[in-house]
Amino acid sequence: NHVLLQFVSFSAFFLDGFAFAMEGLVGRAIGAGDRVGFDRVVRRATVLAAVTAVGLAVGLWLLGSLAIDLLTDLAAVRAVAKAYLPLAGLYVLLSFPAFQLDGVFIGATASRAMRNASILSFGAFLLALWLLADDHGNAGLWWAFIVFVVARAVFLGAFFPSLRRDVAR
Repeated sequence: NHVLLQFVSFSAFFLDGFAFAMEGLVGRAIGAGDRVGFDRVVRRATVLAAVTAVGLAVGLWLLGSLAIDLLTDLAAVRAVAKAYLPLAGLYVLLSFPAFQLDGVFIGATASRAMRNASILSFGAFLLALWLLADDHGNAGLWWAFIVFVVARAVFLGAFFPSLRRDVAR
């Protein structure tokens, strides 16, 4: 897992970059009461993040095995990392909406919605872990991580219309 988490962390540098940029731009649009600007920033940054996530995931799926070989010479570690590489790539692909929405909500200083989404997402993670870990071992852990990041995007996405309505209110 440690080897694969290096890929996830590396991908997060790229994906979080769009979210970081959005924080300031969303804050400025909200402060100016500019819903059109808000929508433009969210749309453009999300498209760029989506394209980047697809590129990172495909790159991981195509070149991840080689990267694993470069990171370790231990045959057992290589074998296990390669077995779970598809799930790490799936995590990277599915994580960008959560990163993007984090950027929106941080920029909007909407901490209550972020707290609530975090609590609900953590609950979804624990439920997935409880349901999957015993029967599926490490794969169950990766699926629980994927459930967490998707749940985070879903719950923040559920709060998004209300946040957007408040721009230029």
